[in-house]
Amino acid sequence: MKKRIRLHQLRTGMLVTEMEWDGSAGAAPELPFLISSRKDVDRLMRAEVISVVIDPSRGADVGGGGHAGGLSHAQFETDLLSKFSAKDIESARQTIEETAPHVRSLLSDVRMGETVKLEGASKTVDSLMAAAGRHSAALIGLSRLKEKDQVTFLHSLAVSALMIDFGRALKLDEETIHLLGVGGLLHDFGKMLLPKALLTKRDTLSEAERQMVRTHPLRGYELLKRAEDMPQTVLDICLYHHEQFDGTGYPRGLQGTDIPRPARIAAVCDVYEAMTTIRPYKRAWTQSEAIGFMLDSPGHFDPELLQQFVARMVVGGVLAA
Repeated sequence: MKKRIRLHQLRTGMLVTEMEWDGSAGAAPELPFLISSRKDVDRLMRAEVISVVIDPSRGADVGGGGHAGGLSHAQFETDLLSKFSAKDIESARQTIEETAPHVRSLLSDVRMGETVKLEGASKTVDSLMAAAGRHSAALIGLSRLKEKDQVTFLHSLAVSALMIDFGRALKLDEETIHLLGVGGLLHDFGKMLLPKALLTKRDTLSEAERQMVRTHPLRGYELLKRAEDMPQTVLDICLYHHEQFDGTGYPRGLQGTDIPRPARIAAVCDVYEAMTTIRPYKRAWTQSEAIGFMLDSPGHFDPELLQQFVARMVVGGVLAA
């Protein structure tokens, strides 16, 4: 339910749908719009806005409780059923079941030290690209309910689906979107070469353990480039999806547009999916909490791509709140 609030109650992540103002300080921003920084609040103050109406179902609420509480498994399932029809959810389940053998075969190849077969990844992405509209959004939602033995499989599937939808929102051509989907599917396969105990550890990682985890992009890249037909876009996504726009990422410390654009797209989708997912050892962040955190992380993401993700995927309604 929408609610009217005073300006002092505004915070990052809120979606403003209406405003009460006198118009004396310039043109009003186009509605709806997301409060993405303190500068947005200051701009409304200067425009002498008296009050605004927010939509908590699509953004942060007043006094939101932070990410610690998050959504439990049961809450998430109930919420999912309220957003999608039974038909959308069943179609999404079928797509997950149909793609599971291909993805698990790819993961098995990695664990056995075999060369990744691009054909299997392409078939999976073809299925995801055919899952359009509400079906795709339901699939991304369902994939967040991860059991212990499904974390890598469903994370890979969800990031791939997110990158396909984001690519379409950016109006990229279908060939490029297909490559984004394959890159999203394979981006974390380097983790399969790390000790399983390290990936499932619930306690805080030691510095040595953190450094080992940071080797997964390079491990994945070395693995994927053994396939003669592996596209460069897919290799770039695998190697550079943990680079940050301000140069503080890894493994190369690349900065700004030196980071290939597909990898910058992957960085946004990867972090969003990881934060909003339910795993055996953590609750999910809500969409508004995740977006608020990402917007409050200057230097991490390509700012233009992050704004496009928020505007077209969140505010635009591609992703369910």
